[in-house]
Amino acid sequence: MKISESIYNRVLYDYRVKKLVGDLLSRRAIYNNPLYQKLYNNLLKRKMNLYKDIPFRVMIENTNACNANCVFCPHKIMKRKVGLMTMGLYKRIIDECLRLGINFVTVYGFGEPLLDKYFTERIKYAKNSGIKRVTTNTNLMYLKKEMIPKLLESGIDEIYISFDAATKETYKKIRPGLDFKTVEGNILSLVKARNEKGLVKPEIVLSFVETDMNKNETKKYLDKWKNVVDNISISYVHNWTGDIKSNVLTKGKKDPCRLLWSDIVISWNGDVQLCCNDYENRIILGNVKKTKIDDIWGGKRLSAIRSFHEEGNFDKIGICKNCQYNYHHKSPWWVAK
Repeated sequence: MKISESIYNRVLYDYRVKKLVGDLLSRRAIYNNPLYQKLYNNLLKRKMNLYKDIPFRVMIENTNACNANCVFCPHKIMKRKVGLMTMGLYKRIIDECLRLGINFVTVYGFGEPLLDKYFTERIKYAKNSGIKRVTTNTNLMYLKKEMIPKLLESGIDEIYISFDAATKETYKKIRPGLDFKTVEGNILSLVKARNEKGLVKPEIVLSFVETDMNKNETKKYLDKWKNVVDNISISYVHNWTGDIKSNVLTKGKKDPCRLLWSDIVISWNGDVQLCCNDYENRIILGNVKKTKIDDIWGGKRLSAIRSFHEEGNFDKIGICKNCQYNYHHKSPWWVAK
């Protein structure tokens, strides 16, 4: 493992290191330091230029249907139509990624990806076509026993599992509609099946969103799972562009949001929304049924929004005005691979 990747993994997956870095980056003495500013601005320019022509990652929403009612998610107030991406459109997107040289695809959006009966078929198509890194994020409630071999054989590289409690009582409060024991059993079954086959992939990562309801369980959770799964990511609730209340303190400065330079997000119907936090698709940059991915990525609308961000004029974009995601201490450009 390269030194840079080792540092990246420590910041991303080591709970104490992550908290320390977040605290440091929220301090004026750090982000206003001339040397730090120079290094950071050089990084921004380098990354912006790197992904000028094509995005780092393509997020494909196979479905926006969901089986949960999580307290920190606005899915329950979403008004846009619920649907499933056709295989024809999905394959077209994958083929276009290959044409453009995009090597990173994640198959999920504002829904639960395993509700899609074609999920493993989609992953297999992407991997067999030559996409180097294919990932997903799931609550794993609907991982049926017969699906595990298909999932392992699909070639998927990383599975992020949203599982935010150490006890069933807390889990029930955070993720109504899901069953703690079922999900816990599914995690263990998936890890066991992978290990018995002697496979390195998929990398299995637990994702724990820390809130006032579960923060007293964080240590217990880490102790329980640290030697079972490959990594554990502890993150903090955000306000979904201002639509959800967040008690997490945000302070310091806001950066040009790295999502505008790294990710293109394609909804199940082909619409390209501004970012993954734009769950209602309030800002549509184009539709991949009509326009090529690279033309949308280099289009006038996204370019104008990026300019507002570079100038610090976040108030000019409705959904960016109150968004907490791009505070320097929450999602700095340092963490982007």
